[in-house]
Amino acid sequence: MWANLKAALLAYWQRFLSRQHPAQAGRLIIRHQRLYILPSVYGVGYGLVALTMLVGALNYQLSLGFFFCFLLLGIAHAILLRSYANLLGMAISAGEAQAVFAGEDALFPILLHNDKTQPRLGITLQLGQGEPVQCALLAGQSHQQLLLPLATRQRGWLSLPRFTIASSAPLGLFRCWTYAEVTSQVLVYPQPEENPPPLPVGGQQGDGQQLVAAGQDDFAGLRSFQRGDALHDIAWKQSARSNELLIRQYQSPQSEQLWLSLSALTQLPLEGRLSRLCAWAMQAHAAGRSYGLKLGSQQIPPGHGHAHLHQCLRALAEYAG
Repeated sequence: MWANLKAALLAYWQRFLSRQHPAQAGRLIIRHQRLYILPSVYGVGYGLVALTMLVGALNYQLSLGFFFCFLLLGIAHAILLRSYANLLGMAISAGEAQAVFAGEDALFPILLHNDKTQPRLGITLQLGQGEPVQCALLAGQSHQQLLLPLATRQRGWLSLPRFTIASSAPLGLFRCWTYAEVTSQVLVYPQPEENPPPLPVGGQQGDGQQLVAAGQDDFAGLRSFQRGDALHDIAWKQSARSNELLIRQYQSPQSEQLWLSLSALTQLPLEGRLSRLCAWAMQAHAAGRSYGLKLGSQQIPPGHGHAHLHQCLRALAEYAG
């Protein structure tokens, strides 16, 4: 009974938030109708002290007691207005999130814009019961980016859910908060298999074309330095111009093309096959191999490089079966 009542109240609360705080693309400006404010634990204690002083002043007819009581109430009222103004008028937008693998935390860039000259203090962003992210100081006429983490569990497109923006500044007597839902998505790749078997030997036969794989024959381009690379492969001139260590890559022609095919992995469930193909694609990329991907009727021709790897991983993430 209690579980059903709790579920019903939670569903009603979610519908209320959806009506009052719908998802919005672009900039979201915090208006007064979106803000909520309540005393914090310290604020309740502060109010009890003021109430006790008021009761004592009424009982003993102490003018000085009335003075200090109303002084405390006036200070609390000023703090309440300042806490409310700390969030009022602030603008929020979402940046582009980088793709991650399932099981990792997706980092959504949230931009806080302060168009006023007065600084804003102690702004906190939080997703559900997750770890809060705080902006200690947002100077006037400026903006600041915060990375809001969200745990990922499955592949595909993941939307940024509704999150809380709160502040207890100044003095922490009141907590002012609102809910925001800005349009933002991140692509979640399949989780790579931890210990995958070696790459298929040659894969399927090509159509009379040659596979260009890692070797020592022809120069194939440059890539970033990785631990374990030989020093004689460093391209010193290009590294000096780019301020990054670059490694020369070479290729050798082979008679077969490497195809990573979903239909060839019949012994695994769908998610297991996608995880293995993801791990193989990363292995082939690290080795400088040229590889293609076959997912049912979808076919990505053999290639190499970061753009090709992203194309293959995206196809794996979006595969519907």
